Amino acid sequence: MSSAPRIVVVGDVAVDVLVEPSRPAVPGADVPARIRTTAGGAGANTAAWLAHLGADVTLVGRVGDDPAGRAAADELRAAGVLPVLAVDPHHPTCTVVALLGDGDRTLLSDRGAAAHLRPTDVPDLDADHLHLSGYVLLDPSSRAAGLAALEAARAAGISTSVDPQAAPALTRAFQEWVRGADLLLPNADELTALGGADTLLRDVTAVAATCAGDGATWHDRRGTWSTGTTAVDVVDATGAGDAFDAGLLVAWLDGAGPEAALRSGCAAAARAVGRSGARPPAPTGNRRLAR
Repeated sequence: MSSAPRIVVVGDVAVDVLVEPSRPAVPGADVPARIRTTAGGAGANTAAWLAHLGADVTLVGRVGDDPAGRAAADELRAAGVLPVLAVDPHHPTCTVVALLGDGDRTLLSDRGAAAHLRPTDVPDLDADHLHLSGYVLLDPSSRAAGLAALEAARAAGISTSVDPQAAPALTRAFQEWVRGADLLLPNADELTALGGADTLLRDVTAVAATCAGDGATWHDRRGTWSTGTTAVDVVDATGAGDAFDAGLLVAWLDGAGPEAALRSGCAAAARAVGRSGARPPAPTGNRRLAR
């Protein structure tokens, strides 16, 4: 693909509240902690990394009619992403609390308006590729919108990718929802929950699975390819998978083979875990949207 790939991401826009306790919390204690608020949401994170890596990106989602939702739209524009965000008059913008420690994190999520994404919120897809956040499919309240996005992509003849994103919630039904997708992007736990690559390849064309610090593996009907990862000091693991998705997709849509696409994904993930928050560095200068 000679020009920047045009990618539509459908997924959550959120406020991330990052909490680093100074010591383990116990009932009844007042534990000092470092607490920060940053832009987040799996779909929005991937969109921001895609834009950072040179793609032409539109983010489709739903936010509350509140300061957080308006700020989220401004932050996406500043990152080079075109936000197409429905405004929900009844539910607040999604908020995720991330408890950080020892390079890992525990997430506490209130999807708010994101849980009420509707099929009518998904515009006509004038793009080369659709990337769908699995959270949209896993929540019954937004599932119809995710299925509508996949159907719209099929009708438009564009490629698709899905990140499952929540191993405990995955069932055989998820495989039915994503049947026909070009690429599934699970982590190791999600891959296991879905029955492994051989099972998934009955329903999707390819699987690119991350293995935390052990790199990533690509599976398709031709075979399997793997790549390791460079050791990095983990500052914050939030958003690493979202960045991996972006790095891999930009390379893959530009014609890269499995190994090169995996290396691109791992490089983006390494950059993500080496900084605080789930988004890439703010762009320097004025970034003009490609619309």
